[in-house]
Amino acid sequence: MPRSDSRAQEQSMGGGERFQRLSDHQDPSRWNTECLMQRQPAASSEGWTNSQPSTGQLQKRDHGEREKARSWRRSVAGDKATAPAGSSPVYSLAVVNSTNMLCNGRSDICDLRYNQVTYPATHNSAAYDLKYDCQLSTQSCLKKETVCQAQAQNCTMGWEVRCTKISNTCLDRLPGWLHWLCGAFTSACQSTETVCLGWEQICTNSLDVCLLWGSACLEVIPNWALPCLWENQPGHSITQQLTDGIRFLDLGTCLSNNDTDIVMCHGNGVTRAIGIPLDTVLSQILTFMLANPYEVLTIEFNENDGDITALSRIIVAKLLKYFTIPGTGLMFWPRSSVSESWPTLREMILANKRIMVFMGSTYYPIPDPKPNWANQKDTWKLDGFQYTSDDTMPKQLNESYYGWCGKGAPTDGSFIQWQQIDINMGILAPDIINELKQGKIPQLCIGPLATETNYAFLEAIADFCYTRYPYWFRVRVNNYWDSNVFKVASHFNDLNVARVRAGNGNQITPY
Repeated sequence: MPRSDSRAQEQSMGGGERFQRLSDHQDPSRWNTECLMQRQPAASSEGWTNSQPSTGQLQKRDHGEREKARSWRRSVAGDKATAPAGSSPVYSLAVVNSTNMLCNGRSDICDLRYNQVTYPATHNSAAYDLKYDCQLSTQSCLKKETVCQAQAQNCTMGWEVRCTKISNTCLDRLPGWLHWLCGAFTSACQSTETVCLGWEQICTNSLDVCLLWGSACLEVIPNWALPCLWENQPGHSITQQLTDGIRFLDLGTCLSNNDTDIVMCHGNGVTRAIGIPLDTVLSQILTFMLANPYEVLTIEFNENDGDITALSRIIVAKLLKYFTIPGTGLMFWPRSSVSESWPTLREMILANKRIMVFMGSTYYPIPDPKPNWANQKDTWKLDGFQYTSDDTMPKQLNESYYGWCGKGAPTDGSFIQWQQIDINMGILAPDIINELKQGKIPQLCIGPLATETNYAFLEAIADFCYTRYPYWFRVRVNNYWDSNVFKVASHFNDLNVARVRAGNGNQITPY
């Protein structure tokens, strides 16, 4: 992968205002007294570094015991907020339209359309504080009881047919005075049905192993397994991510509680790891958005596990429950058709419809007419996973991006999907699975891979790829706090602004 001098890279990514840290907006006790004021940090001549932790601070976060405890408390405290909209007074800070208004921390992107801005994103945003779904594993195991019953029924039916057939043959062949012998045989034959019943009892009793697994599951899983293989943002709650400047959340969902509720998760089937309830995530998002009225956010429901229709129904119901605001309605931006122009950030903020919702497979089961705020993600965006799905090493990921960007966008006038830089790799390669079977800790884990790819690696791909496609929608990473994701997204927005000001906005996207 091409590498350049670190100072030159800093210059190539520099310039422009940076995404601002907004934790000073989060005190609900100040909402009443300041609801008519435009509560925005003053723009600094030094840019992003005065209003948000510096790149160095984010890169060199203290990993001592004190910081670990603080990080854990932040995550737990953020995850305790679960009250739905309407259970307590809803406050919405007023906004003031002005030429120096800050939209997502910058004034120069306010009049860019939503699809002319690049957003810093996290991969599997709610994949933290996970546990293996031992209950699901137990339920899957116990379902084998029906197999036991079916086997016993087949066994019994077979014996009945066989005994009757043999008995009839006996009666045909023997003289009447020996028919008692046939009767004795039939009785003996039919008594062997106890074998079938015995098998059912033995088979079913063996299912006690399932219950033992359910109680021992969490003790069996090694401590390193979940952080290594499944947790993409460990120790960083949704609240913390939003406060730090993440403006795109990637949410994986799984059905729970007998398919009546949804939890956040990573993976699928009996090996899935589950986390906090969807209610907790939506509550954290709502609290942040109400306290920060100049912020635009994207929520995407991507990977999932469970009945897709049930998932879709519950997701839509919860979105309506949490984000219907008295007086202003839904916080989601509606679009009447796919050909309708996307709004500017300023328009979204002034209308208090500052959330865009994208859905993957959960979009299709929504009954028609589908809500005008729900967008099918694949209509607009191309996931980097489409051409990096087989990558398990940084070298492979590097080759995939240089190969994809080297081809460039088609020039036949067709719609070009929004591009996305997704710095994440699959880590369950065959050699890693073999290590797991042997009880060894894999050499590759999410955290170390992120550290290896989230800095110069990410910047080199960004520098090479930006000009090859009209529009880069997001930059998404694991372990976002240990990365240059904000730096790269801000640099892309510098270039986006320059394109629009030069009259080349439609080169980014036609509408």
